[in-house]
Amino acid sequence: MGKPDFIKNSMAVIFGTLMVLASELLRTPAILFPEILALLTGMWVMPRMPWRVDRMHLPALMTLCAVWGVILSRWSPLPTALTVGVAFLGAALLLMAVRSTLLPVLSACILPILLEEQSWIYPAAVLVMTVLLVLGQMLLERFGLRNSQTYETWRWNVREEIFRWPIAISTIMALVAVGVTMGVPCVAAPPLAVLLSELSFKESPAAPHSLRIWIVTVCCAIIGAGARWVLCIRFGLPLTVAALIAAVMAMVIFALLRRPFPPSAALAFLPLLLPESLIPTYPLQVFIGTTVCLVVATFLRWSSQEAFAAHPTH
Repeated sequence: MGKPDFIKNSMAVIFGTLMVLASELLRTPAILFPEILALLTGMWVMPRMPWRVDRMHLPALMTLCAVWGVILSRWSPLPTALTVGVAFLGAALLLMAVRSTLLPVLSACILPILLEEQSWIYPAAVLVMTVLLVLGQMLLERFGLRNSQTYETWRWNVREEIFRWPIAISTIMALVAVGVTMGVPCVAAPPLAVLLSELSFKESPAAPHSLRIWIVTVCCAIIGAGARWVLCIRFGLPLTVAALIAAVMAMVIFALLRRPFPPSAALAFLPLLLPESLIPTYPLQVFIGTTVCLVVATFLRWSSQEAFAAHPTH
């Protein structure tokens, strides 16, 4: 790892740890947003941001979907699985409307529903943190630690998405229904919706590395659960310590396997928000959910290549 990469990784670890520290000091769990570690990975750590989005619009899109999630968490009369489906659909339609592939918005709107988060502090925290991420990215570019990135709009292929999104949404809804019924909700952990959506693009640059991504994702789940269980539950240390260790180890895994993948990073922080009873089985739940999502993503990608090869998406 060269000096620029070390600096970027260190900044990401520090930022993520400070988020958890702020949550603990203020005794406000709503501030702790696991997807921030995913955004840090994509915006600061990776050589090129994997999403097509104007970074000036990024905080607004993330915040809008966080608000959408809280609204549904507060007032949806539907069962949890259907509510998650509505959240997913709303976020997907938003991305298509603004021609963006900022898929972490899916996690932003699903998380408050699964965790029953109803505080407006949550979207406010998302807004503040994403603004800071954009400023940090600009700072990295200013000092030559990251190449500047020109924004390119994304033209969605409507016929392809009409085929792809319903299957992706139905898969997540099925995982939520099974997870809630059986008491294993993390088989549908919100970052898995992002993973499924990113890897189901027929042009997905990450798709050829699906096996390595599966390993990275499960490792991050083990890291997060292990840090929470050993440091916090067994030894009574603050969540901030577990966050620091989990973030460092996630970056080490990315470096060793040469495959930083944002949704995997978020899964290293999610255990910090979960009840203690879910921690021992969290890695297994993520293992099952990731496997299902990768199988479905592979099917969608293969089907799209076969059915829409003559219709480019951009």
